Amino acid sequence: MKHTTPKMLLMLACLLPAIASAGMAQDAADLAESVSPRILFLTSGGYWETSEENSDASAEAAENNTEPQRGYYRLIAIRGADNRSELQLQQIRLTADGPETATSVGIEEINGLGGYITDIRPEDSTGAASRQGFGAYIYLKTDPAVAEPETWALYIDEFGEMLVERSSN
Repeated sequence: MKHTTPKMLLMLACLLPAIASAGMAQDAADLAESVSPRILFLTSGGYWETSEENSDASAEAAENNTEPQRGYYRLIAIRGADNRSELQLQQIRLTADGPETATSVGIEEINGLGGYITDIRPEDSTGAASRQGFGAYIYLKTDPAVAEPETWALYIDEFGEMLVERSSN
């Protein structure tokens, strides 16, 4: 009697990536369908990490015998209930199980203007941040009748400190 088990295992091993790809494609389609219609714009980039220099998070990681955490930033413009825009900044933590939201805060310097966000652009679109931090430009109108939007800049430095200011060209 011939043993076909190794051939069967080889065939299954070859099919596994195709099965996983189909599942991932379905997951992507499901994720796209689950995005709220109130999301106007979203950009992500930069990176952050806990380290020996920066903080209580590192001390907590050491106490819990865990690795330092790292991730990236995500900036989201959301259409509010009154149709004005709200801006949220998130830190996305990279984990073995995939990305997860670490923090999420409203950007009051922008949200307090009661404007309409018309675009968000990352400061750097290369996809490879050379140092910790994040930068983005937010285009908004406080009066919908105005032709040109105001440009605002949001910067996060390597220490996690955020600066939001009106840009001057």
